Amino acid sequence: MDADYDIFEIVAVTRDFWLVDAESYQRRYCTQHGRPLSRGYYVVNWPEHVRARRFNEHAAFHGPFLLRKEAQAALDCMHKESVRVLNESSEISPVAAPNAGRIEAKKAASYGLRLIHGAKAKSLGTGALRPDFREKASAAVH
Repeated sequence: MDADYDIFEIVAVTRDFWLVDAESYQRRYCTQHGRPLSRGYYVVNWPEHVRARRFNEHAAFHGPFLLRKEAQAALDCMHKESVRVLNESSEISPVAAPNAGRIEAKKAASYGLRLIHGAKAKSLGTGALRPDFREKASAAVH
């Protein structure tokens, strides 16, 4: 289990409306727009305030990636960004934000991760383009 399992998770979408989670359980999902996600690996994250980590309307799917290794690299980048955002949030001056507590800082950091402005898709070397990990699709559980 990854150290960031509660914030990030790598899943494999295997067929329409079915995925395999990080613990190898098959899970059903549905998207808000009613269309399935493309097959491949995704990095999933949830807002900090969401405690029940389900593949529902709160889950943000970043991908798809052709290989799990690519999804892991994206997860590593997202983790570094989350640490940077949390560190910046924790450095807020008490004078500038007297009511900003740790929960508010984490919420801001989680929100900040979802707003990272995008890089272009990168080549996989096969002529295909790898979608940027910052692309996301929301999903909801049946």
